[in-house]
This record gives sequence, C-alpha cells and structure tokens, in this order.
Amino acid sequence: MTDKMIEDEWEAEWDNPHTFEEAVQWLRDGNWIDYEVSVEGRQGALMTRDAWVEAVENGSFIDYDGYGSMLTEQGKFIGGNIRPSSAARLVEYPKTAYILWYNR
Repeated sequence: MTDKMIEDEWEAEWDNPHTFEEAVQWLRDGNWIDYEVSVEGRQGALMTRDAWVEAVENGSFIDYDGYGSMLTEQGKFIGGNIRPSSAARLVEYPKTAYILWYNR
C-alpha cells in the first residue's frame, strides 16, 4: 500500500486522480467505480468490463452520457472507444478487462 493510498482513505480528486494500479485495487476492494483515474494521460472513471456492461444493460449509461476506452488487465488501451449502444462490440475484444469512462 502506498502513502497516497493511506492518505485520504483512497480518495481521489480531479486534480489528484488515482493511478491505474490504485484504481484496480479500489475496484478489488468491492467498489463499483473509481471516478477519478488517470491512465496514460487520459482521465476518466474506471470500472470493470462487467460493471460497465451491467450499467449499460440497466440503462445507467446511454450514448448521451459519454463513451469509454477499452483497456486490458494491464491497463493498456485497445480497440479505440466504445459507446453504450455498441456494447455488443465487446465480444470482438475479449481481452477487454476495464472501461475508462468519460462523462460528457
């Protein structure tokens, strides 16, 4: 655990986002989404692939809300961006483990 994780009880802010590794730990600790995460200079909200699909299926995310980037288990970007209306495309990207969501 890093000093940053101990400080602020893992709280991230827009000007002090979590790293990918910190966000993954946040999700593993049972949180559904980490709202402030920076991955390779892009900042958004990180969630697992399954959590994102569930949010799309229950109508929590629609195209009007924004779009996401697909990431591997290691936090590498793959396949470009994805919108909720294109969620079925995830089958084309089986290595997608996370979605970095960008709110509109």
